[in-house]
Amino acid sequence: MTGIRRKYALGATASIMALVGTLTPYAIANASGSTYLALANDKSTWTTQFNAIGKVLAADDGIGWTANPYPSTADYQALVRAAATTSKSPALFTWWSGEQLNPLVQAGAVANLTSDVKVWEAKYGLNPGVEKAYEVNGQYYGAPLYTADWVVFYNKTDYAKNHLSVPTTWAQLASNVAVLRSKGISPFTYNVDDWAGFIWFEQILDEQDPSAYQALVNGQISYTSAPVVAAMNEWRTLSNDGWFATPTDIDTATPTDLVNGSNAMILIGSWDEASFTGAGMVPGKTLGAFFMPPLNPKVGWQAIFETGPVVVSAHSSQEAEALTSVNTFMEPAVQAKWDKLQDFVSAESSVHSTDPTAVFEANEIKSENVQLSNRYWEATPPQIAVPVASALSKFILNPNLSLMPFLKSLQQIAQSYWSTVKK
Repeated sequence: MTGIRRKYALGATASIMALVGTLTPYAIANASGSTYLALANDKSTWTTQFNAIGKVLAADDGIGWTANPYPSTADYQALVRAAATTSKSPALFTWWSGEQLNPLVQAGAVANLTSDVKVWEAKYGLNPGVEKAYEVNGQYYGAPLYTADWVVFYNKTDYAKNHLSVPTTWAQLASNVAVLRSKGISPFTYNVDDWAGFIWFEQILDEQDPSAYQALVNGQISYTSAPVVAAMNEWRTLSNDGWFATPTDIDTATPTDLVNGSNAMILIGSWDEASFTGAGMVPGKTLGAFFMPPLNPKVGWQAIFETGPVVVSAHSSQEAEALTSVNTFMEPAVQAKWDKLQDFVSAESSVHSTDPTAVFEANEIKSENVQLSNRYWEATPPQIAVPVASALSKFILNPNLSLMPFLKSLQQIAQSYWSTVKK
């Protein structure tokens, strides 16, 4: 689908504007003479790592970061959108790629980093495919904070003591689920939140019919179409067959259940590895990972991919300092330290990862020819992604609700947006 899309309104209610003051737009100087810029984000579990890399940045060029986290993604998005085109905008903030970034660019809220990106590509080997996620009309507006594939992390102790092998077919995965249930272990951690509702929806639809997944996020098929109905019915079947633990809030939950083995697996972005290692798990020893095996063998291995940026406000008085810090962040030596802190894989070829999960992902993508699809949150316009994800969380809590009325309500959300788009 082509054409000019309606700008996503960046305005906000009076109550949201009243909360904008909780964003920290200004630099903070400390006794050492360094300046620390507040990094607004919705990733509260990354606070320790953000502050650690902030100290590295400060030691390098005198401009560091200090985390300014918000526990609710929905509240965070509303706050940033309300402040984005004002002097209250934080100098630096984390965001999302693709369709989520477009409205901020269209509103002139974020700084153009194109000249910096070209330097990173030439000097550091920045992957153009990753950076493309932050491209709007041929210009670039973000620095890669992370890249991640969506994998199944699993408790290797649970697998070993129950004599389970990493599944390479859907039947083997179902067999593992049955064994785990028989031992009183919840097969999968199950997340619910104002954004996490799409996780299993996108995975199942992409696995069953990746072309339908692409058509849905691009507005070419309806949420009431046969492929979507089939995906929802499969999701319902898994739920009723006991695949999932009691739903927990992804933004406030701790990794305790996977760490202690009461839950054996979780489908999540590889960015979450640091949560498990921070709680004591060891990649390759007590923590393992695998790609979800093909649900539909005819289409082969499918996986979800995402990348998220740190962006610089175009309306902050600290824009120049923020640009300096982002350029320092992209230096290979700093990237290597960030990747080690977070168990990430840099988007720069000059930075090499030894993390077992990262090495596994790279090898598996190549050997199994895993096809990657952009995550739902970034692949479809935020006017759709945000309310639909929230609605899908209701399905998690009540999988036996009447399906067609529910899907019609999702289609109404989608249609209200697509009807404004010039074909």
